[in-house]
Amino acid sequence: MMSRFSISRQIPCVGLLAALLFALNSAALAQTPTRGFKIVVAANAPESVRAAAKQVLDAANAETSPTLLSIFSEAGKPRELTDSSALLAAKLPERAYSHLILVGLPTDPMITAAWQREARLDTGGFYVFGWGYLRGDIGHIESDRNPFLHSAEIASAPFETEVVTLTGNTPAAVALSVDAFLKRGLINGVVAANGWTRPQTTVLDREPLAPNFAIPNWLPATVNDASLIGITAGGEDEFRGVLEDAGVEPTQIWRAKYFIKGAWDGKGAAGAFDNYSYGLQRRAYGNTLWMASFTSANEASQAAPKIAAAAKLNKTGKLWTGNQPSYADGKYFGDRASSGPLRLWQRGEWVFISTLPAANTDALIANENLAP
Repeated sequence: MMSRFSISRQIPCVGLLAALLFALNSAALAQTPTRGFKIVVAANAPESVRAAAKQVLDAANAETSPTLLSIFSEAGKPRELTDSSALLAAKLPERAYSHLILVGLPTDPMITAAWQREARLDTGGFYVFGWGYLRGDIGHIESDRNPFLHSAEIASAPFETEVVTLTGNTPAAVALSVDAFLKRGLINGVVAANGWTRPQTTVLDREPLAPNFAIPNWLPATVNDASLIGITAGGEDEFRGVLEDAGVEPTQIWRAKYFIKGAWDGKGAAGAFDNYSYGLQRRAYGNTLWMASFTSANEASQAAPKIAAAAKLNKTGKLWTGNQPSYADGKYFGDRASSGPLRLWQRGEWVFISTLPAANTDALIANENLAP
């Protein structure tokens, strides 16, 4: 039989256990990561490179920021530049749980660590897949999901974070990338100073963008609940793909990336496919308006049904409609039989393909200012 003494010893233990559980839960909540935003540059970078990074920092803190910087800043605006070497040496969560804008030369340690391997330094310039060998002051912009978040040391990503790399083979080229990003929203592409040359040719060569390049000025900044956050320039690989499908090569290809609130909030494996597709990488096609211009409206009208056929779309009035395929044959957790609707239409010399939700695409189609 339990003694009176033993009962009296157990009663305070109940309160102690509750307090312990509360403390553990509080600690777990305190350790739940929150998404941050860092603008990163080497402390020993050339002064002009640090000045370019400061331009990004100032834009992020301006009263009216570019939309992408405003979205990155939702958890708080960065008040100072982050040193790349210090960030790479810090604990993994310091770089994994934040959106990162990396500004610097390709030898910057953070840029080296995040590099996508689609471009490489070449004598006096770069080789970039889809643009070829380029010499001169060559700015290179590439974006992707944050590779530090998707490392073996992170058991399950609580959300998505993005990395935008603004680099170039010279300090002047880094400034070209920063300018293209801030003024025109370029998140993937190559921009070169006047006087660039091509030391050798490949089968996938395309001229880089000029410093004063223009994007379509009729692109809507918002489409219902979707906000325009970046532009990707098509490389020669993409132009050749259209040539194969349509029998004619476009004069321009752009992809406008739109953001819908919550798009990067999926957790773990269940959200990984959508998080990537809605992200900024050049091949991430979710919530995107693809645009290709041809030499004439007649040429575009001939190309549109051929592109639609390659995408297995069906004619519905003046549109071609269908569904996007699954991300990975629908065999993996978080994948679906289709990743969303797909619609194609022609207006003048332009052909459009939208992967946005149907209501957003309807608004685009109805927009009389789109390629007027």
